[in-house]
Amino acid sequence: MKRNRVLVALMVAFLAVVSLLTIHLHYEGIREVVSQFEREQLSYAKHLSNQIRFYIQARSRGLRALSSLASLQRGDRNRQRLDIEAYANKIERVYVNSISLYDDSGTVVYSTDRESMGVKKDGDRFFSLARKRENRNTVSLIPVLSEQQSLTFILALPLYENVSDSQHPKPDGRFRGVLTFTLNMKEFLADQLGSADPKMKLDQVWIMDKDGTLLFEPDHPEMVFRNIYQKGTSCRSCHFSFNYVEEMLMKREGTAAYKIKNYPKKVAAFAPIEVENISWVVVLNTPYDKVTGFVDRSLREHLFLLGVVVLAFVIGSVVVIRKERMKVKAEEEVVHWQEKMADRKKAEEALESERNKLKGILDSMADGVYIVNQQYEILYTNPVIEKEFGPVKGRKCHEYFYELSTACTWCKAKDVFDGKVVRWEWYTPKTARTYDLFDAPMVGPDGTRCKLQFRRDISGRKRIEKALRQSEKRYRLLVDTMNEGLGVQNERGEWIYINDRFSEMLGYSRDEMIGRPVTDFLSENDRTTYKEQVARRRKGERESYGLSWLRKDGQVIFTRMSPKAIFDESGQFKGSFAVITDMTERKRAEEALKESEKQLRYLSTQLLTAQETERKRISRELHDELGQSMTVMKLRLAFIEKNLSEHQPNLKQECEYGIQYVDQMIENIRRLSRDLSPTILEDFGPSAALRWLVNNFARSYNIRVVLDMIDIDSLLPRDAHVVVYRTVQEALTNIGKHSRAKNVEVSVNQVDRLVRFSIRDDGIGFDERRVSGKTPEEKGLGLTTMKGRAQMAGGVLKILTQEGKGTLVTLEIPIERGENR
Repeated sequence: MKRNRVLVALMVAFLAVVSLLTIHLHYEGIREVVSQFEREQLSYAKHLSNQIRFYIQARSRGLRALSSLASLQRGDRNRQRLDIEAYANKIERVYVNSISLYDDSGTVVYSTDRESMGVKKDGDRFFSLARKRENRNTVSLIPVLSEQQSLTFILALPLYENVSDSQHPKPDGRFRGVLTFTLNMKEFLADQLGSADPKMKLDQVWIMDKDGTLLFEPDHPEMVFRNIYQKGTSCRSCHFSFNYVEEMLMKREGTAAYKIKNYPKKVAAFAPIEVENISWVVVLNTPYDKVTGFVDRSLREHLFLLGVVVLAFVIGSVVVIRKERMKVKAEEEVVHWQEKMADRKKAEEALESERNKLKGILDSMADGVYIVNQQYEILYTNPVIEKEFGPVKGRKCHEYFYELSTACTWCKAKDVFDGKVVRWEWYTPKTARTYDLFDAPMVGPDGTRCKLQFRRDISGRKRIEKALRQSEKRYRLLVDTMNEGLGVQNERGEWIYINDRFSEMLGYSRDEMIGRPVTDFLSENDRTTYKEQVARRRKGERESYGLSWLRKDGQVIFTRMSPKAIFDESGQFKGSFAVITDMTERKRAEEALKESEKQLRYLSTQLLTAQETERKRISRELHDELGQSMTVMKLRLAFIEKNLSEHQPNLKQECEYGIQYVDQMIENIRRLSRDLSPTILEDFGPSAALRWLVNNFARSYNIRVVLDMIDIDSLLPRDAHVVVYRTVQEALTNIGKHSRAKNVEVSVNQVDRLVRFSIRDDGIGFDERRVSGKTPEEKGLGLTTMKGRAQMAGGVLKILTQEGKGTLVTLEIPIERGENR
């Protein structure tokens, strides 16, 4: 009873400590939850600021790409409209409300927003910035100061004439106007918040610039475009202080907690946005009660559970005390009766225990057990014996096991009765099994010496041993006669077995190799490789690798090793074995093939170089000789026409027809001369030549072409100019002749240390595997020549195509060659 009271007192103290710890952990939990939430919200604010920055940068690149079109820098209004509409269709889902083009007077000459056509905005801030020449090529982001268009910005880029073509070879750099995108940042923010966290709402976000001007504030829309440093008397009705805002502007990144009158306390995280001409701070806020609400609920639940535990403890204590009293009374009665029965049961239990212990051990054994006395009478058989030989039925051992009327002549019972322990094997035709017998002397129930025999059926083991010997014989024959070499080494790296084939490879006999280190037979270059591979075998790794060996005659042979580690039952490394394939002839063939490919590539390069040289010669002859001859012929025809009388109208008309035909021939000769060796490539560089080639292709085949190209004149070596020009020319020619395409995209850009040329069409495409399977006579030399030219410049040509889905041709040329020339 006293012990129970102590336990109750300890439990009460324990519950009191648990209650205090629960309350303490509650407040610690609140601090931890708020700290964790601040970290996560700061991470989310950084993510949101990065998304805004990436979005503005992407639209800036698009604005620059659109402004680089020649039509937007000159007065072709129809072409301007087509280019702007084409680009607007490509970016219709990227939160761009409108694309507008202003002339140099500030008037909207074209806009995807029809209502703004003809509006003059020369007084707007973005137009004033654009007219300043120091802002040339500078993208400006200006907010639209309107409550109805909250978070709407104008992305503006000045237009100066800086693109040349055949009609305007020397751009004058004059100010042509402004190209603008109207960005819907509010819709962009709403989509970003919904995709990243459906629970995050737009009213939890507000944005201000580095000067403290609010750009977006859902809770106080009347404060938008007002500066927090310009405090009025009305500000004190809501705000205790603006210190938290000033802290955000100063730190630029971090977390803060603030309280506004009549609003709940909030936890905020803020991160900077630096892009183009803007410097913003984006702020995410969440009510403090929303963050810590589930912790308060958890406290109430824990206190309720604690009350349930206290109630259960009180009830249990009452039950335990009552039960303890009843137990004491019952135990006193039981002790009285146990003392009377103890002495009697003690003797009976000791005897029965010994008997059952022995019988239980023998009955539970998996081996057969029986006991016979010196008269060969069976005193005991366990279930295994009876299951195999049947019930004893009073028979003696020789009658039971062998069906003999007298004792067996081979029996070892006499030795056992003399006190010896005998172990022997015995086969019985009765069960066609072999047994491992263990006979030992023991004292029987009557005090005489008896024989205890354990018999274990080893027939299966015998069959396995026999099969194993036969299997070892077969596998040894297989290993010794296999075409591949086989070697086994121990953990010290010494040969312990090699087959005849490996011995033949190295020219040594088995006796000369076994017991010696493997490294004695390796070439000097591969000994380190061998040691590294042995270290991997010790880790259990398995991979094939190459090794070179020194034959006895000094020759070097090359092999492919296929190894496997050997571990014992405790996981200790004991060596490894490997199948060894002679690769000498194959390696020589591979080296010969590489040399042949190198020579073939050299011949191909020389052939293409000679082809370009011959094209230049033919082009000069067409232009200089045949062109001049046709010009002289035209002048003579004109002279003849001039000297004909008015009474010869038919001859005059024929002369006019002849002059027109000669003009056509001169133009064809010029075109052939340009196609054979374009002088624009040598005179103006690859950038101008590719623009001329693309424009000429678009006019010739009436296909819409979009060109997006950087200036590559300084990036490529001179010997790569012709390669690039011919490759693009061949790709465009194939598109015009075979693809049935309506639209073609040509892009040239820099990727790391490469210049990448991409030509994509929406034509019918082709099956590349079927074309590759054709003979050279069937498929021609177009693709082969293109790939050969790419290799000449150290580049790579890739073709991706599928029937019905168009074709993409990509050429990549390394920049290093151009920079080091």
